[in-house]
Amino acid sequence: MDMPVPASFNEITQDPRLRQYVGWIWYEKEVLPPARWLQGDPGTRVVLRIGSAHYYSIVWVNGVQVTEHEGGHLPFEVEIGSLLRGTAGERCRITIAINNTLTPHTLPPGTIEYMKDETMYPKGYFVQNTRFDFFNYAGIHRPVILYTTPVTYIDDITVTTDLGGNVGR
Repeated sequence: MDMPVPASFNEITQDPRLRQYVGWIWYEKEVLPPARWLQGDPGTRVVLRIGSAHYYSIVWVNGVQVTEHEGGHLPFEVEIGSLLRGTAGERCRITIAINNTLTPHTLPPGTIEYMKDETMYPKGYFVQNTRFDFFNYAGIHRPVILYTTPVTYIDDITVTTDLGGNVGR
């Protein structure tokens, strides 16, 4: 099934099996990066950035696992240039597996309860228990982008402030 990105996979349909789905869901897209990114320029980094994916993600590029991320509310990124060098004119396959299972350690928290009565439930059947008053949307919630930077780049900036009397510094 095609899924729009960014969007919550369990929000785009009225099918209760998808709307209430708990577990792994897979996204895959092939892209054709600009040739100048892939010609082996050692002065350029190629970065894959996922703006937000709920809740646990594993990312592959051309079948190679490149990163994992836990926590759906923050962006994460990984440098992938070494996997693309020398592939000018070839498509790049980006695969993202997302698990929306809530645990006591996720935000929001939740638990999985396995139903043991096999006369009422199939073997391995479970329910997701939550204690919040909103729907647990899951999926890729922000854009997924490829971009480049020079090899030397600013990764983070910290601004330290101080107050001296009535003067802020």
